Parts: sequence; C-alpha cells; structure tokens
Amino acid sequence: MKINFKTILIIFLVALLGSGLGTYGVLAFYKSDSKNSVLNQDSNVVINEVQYTNMEKSDYTKAIDKAFNTVVEIKCQVQTTTASDFFFFGGTTTSTSAGSGVIFSNDGYIVTNAHVIEGLVDESTLQVKIYTGDIFNAKVIGYDSRTDLAVIKIDADDLPYSSFANSEDLALGQDVIAIGNPLGLGISCSNGIISALDKEIYINDVYMTVMQTNAAVNAGNSGGGLFDIDGNLVGIVNAKKSSSSFSTSSVEGMAYAIPSNTVIKIINDLIENGYVTDRAALGVTVNRGYSSYYSINGVLITRVFDNSSAKKAGLQENDIIIAIDDEKISSYGDLSKALDNRQIGDEVIVTVIRNDQEMKFNVVLQATIHE
Repeated sequence: MKINFKTILIIFLVALLGSGLGTYGVLAFYKSDSKNSVLNQDSNVVINEVQYTNMEKSDYTKAIDKAFNTVVEIKCQVQTTTASDFFFFGGTTTSTSAGSGVIFSNDGYIVTNAHVIEGLVDESTLQVKIYTGDIFNAKVIGYDSRTDLAVIKIDADDLPYSSFANSEDLALGQDVIAIGNPLGLGISCSNGIISALDKEIYINDVYMTVMQTNAAVNAGNSGGGLFDIDGNLVGIVNAKKSSSSFSTSSVEGMAYAIPSNTVIKIINDLIENGYVTDRAALGVTVNRGYSSYYSINGVLITRVFDNSSAKKAGLQENDIIIAIDDEKISSYGDLSKALDNRQIGDEVIVTVIRNDQEMKFNVVLQATIHE
C-alpha cells in the first residue's frame, strides 16, 4: 500500500492540536475549581470548601423558627428549708433559681414549673429575659404544686407566643424539640422522640402522669417547652432521670414533660382563680415531708379548716392519716393520688392514728379551700 507523506503530516498535526486543547481544558478546569478547594500540602488531598446558598429549611428549622422566640429565661431568689442531723432542727437558705418558661399569650402570660418559683423570697426578684435580651420583672398569677405548673406575667405587648397542640394526638416515636435554658446558660434546642406516653413518675412527693422523651434536657430546662415538628407546644419539661436506681451510673435520654392538655386545663384555672378549683380535697393541710418519730407511716395533719368536711367529720390537727378507704397512705404522694382518683362529693373513710389509737371518720370530699 502506498503511503502519502502529505496525509501523514496532516494526521500528525491534528493529533498534536487535539492533545494541546485537552491539556489546556484540564488546566483551565483545575484553575477555575481551585477557588472552591484547598490543597492539603502534607497529603496532597484536595478538600472541597462547599458553599451553601439558598439552602432549603428542614422541618426542624421551621419548627424552631416558630417556637424559639416564645421560650424565656427565668431567674429568681428562693428560700429552701434544710434539715439538721441533730435534734430535728433545720434552717433556711436563699439561692438563685434558674429555669425556663413559655409565652402563651401576646400580652405576656408565661407558663413555667411551680418548682422554679416555689419558695420565692420576694416577687421583686422574679425576672424574665425574652428573646430580644430585654429583662422584665414578673408577677405570680398562681401556681399548683400538685401538677408542678405556674403562671407568671410580664408587662409587655405584641410578644411571640406558642400555640398548643393536642397531646392526646401524640404517638410513640414522634419527633419533638426541647427548647429551654439549660444550666442557666441561655436558650438552646435539642431534638428527640416521644419515648413513652402516660408515664407515672414520683417526684417532689407527688405522683404525676407525664410523657417521656429522649431529647437532651438539663437543670434549667424546667418550665421550658417540648414542641412538635410543626412548632406547636405539646408539653412543659419538668424533670429528667439523672441516675439509675440499679447502679451508680448516670442516666441520659430519660426526660419528662407535662402534657399540653393538662397544661391548658391548669393554667386556665390559675389565671381565672389563682388556684385549681375542681380538685377533691379533705379540707386539711398536711406536712408533706412528715416522717413519724415512732415509725408510723402516714401523713400528719397540720391544720383543719373551719367549716370544712374534715372539721365536721371530726378530724383534728396532729392526726396521722394512714388510709383512705382501703388504700394505704404512707406519704403525701399516696394521699394526693388517692384524692386525684375521686370526685368532689364522694364520701371516703379516713383512717388516722390519734394518741396511738386507730380511728375512722367518714368525710365527704369538697373543693380545695384556698386562703
């Protein structure tokens, strides 16, 4: 076959031109991409510097946008009683309580935990810091130790506020967000799921029915909000499990919140009356921390209200309640649980110890007396 020299020369020039253009393209690409990457000189690895623009908001981001500014920091001076190991003498100490709260009206009504403000030294020490950084003095509208809820108010208008979700609609595994003031270090968020519904816990001498979440909470989150993925309030955070009863190890992922339906009922009563009105009661006050020197388990009556059902039935101060009907009463928690399961107007048999003798009285339960 005859080879034409001119043809060979043309093929060679075309190949040379193609190679040059390819090399130029590679160098041009590397030069343009170098603006978005960094060469690690030690390992010769190119690390991309990603620039996010117009990032679409996630469901969590949208929920936090809606709920974040409704959560406040609360600080106040409280007085607590301390017990002594000798001669039953105790004392009182004053300390700073730091917690959280959730605004639920645009004119400054805030729900928090009763234990955040319990023992308040003076209302002038009760301060609320809102999302703008402004600090307001607050006043107490009412509180209820049984449900660990309180309502306070600041003098402000046009505030962002939370909407309540129906806690009856919650499901196990549902995404939730806890927003509060952990350790008094400012408002922050954590996420998790609903890990238990209708959980009964015993805290501060009271049995409570709460929901459980694995969202991270710490001291200071008390009174803060638990929100659903739509940014609506499903509960008020009030406690966490911090240690195991089976070992000395610490526990994480077990936090509790008061369901929103309970919150709505209680705060409406607190705003209207300053206390919970439709709760069945005996008409007495008791020593919540009582423990008998003679090892008699029960609850000590410290006062019997005039014109109360208890007074009419014959109950007296210093009686020790040991049973309601057939239910054994060993603590304030037992007593509150027994009464929570009954209605105003129900008649119960109250068994007490008086002067080392067991006595029984028929008492018609009445509405809580508030003075």
